[in-house]
Amino acid sequence: MTRKRRKIHGFASIVSTAALAAVLAGCATAPPPIQLMDRAQSEIRAARNAGAGATAPEVLAEAERRLAAAQQLSANDDNDKATDKAAEAEAAAATARMRADAARLNREIRQQVAVNAGLQADLERRQAAAAAAQQAAVAPPAPASSSAAPASASSANAPVTLPSIQLGQPPTPTSNDGMPASAGTSGDPYPGMNP
Repeated sequence: MTRKRRKIHGFASIVSTAALAAVLAGCATAPPPIQLMDRAQSEIRAARNAGAGATAPEVLAEAERRLAAAQQLSANDDNDKATDKAAEAEAAAATARMRADAARLNREIRQQVAVNAGLQADLERRQAAAAAAQQAAVAPPAPASSSAAPASASSANAPVTLPSIQLGQPPTPTSNDGMPASAGTSGDPYPGMNP
């Protein structure tokens, strides 16, 4: 029976050692979340620099409160809860920074839209001026009054008929009125000339 007792006693000591190790492991706390709190602090600074104090003050204040809570919990050796609060602080600060960035981008978009509208209006004015100048250059000037227009002005605007020209043929002489000269009886437009 002594062998059996030794086995039981040996088994009991192993179980008790394992139980003691488990209890000690459960009581051991996580290390302080120093790096996580540093990251949260850096994210809060970045949010402030981005202008979150003006665009997302509530979210930025929440990040600062959670970081302060994480620091207090870490000082009280409650590092598990401190880790959670530090992670929450970092997330809140990132949210505040993103809102500040979004507000800045919205301002830039509104400014660019205003610049584009001004450029579009300027382009339309220039196009209208160019069209008016082109129309004024193509269209003849309007007479002062239709009853006072001289007769020579109406004949000046009449179409002019030019004589036809055939290649390889000598030009047809014209009279003073612009009409071809009458040919002689021989039908030769240039009498006295031999070809």
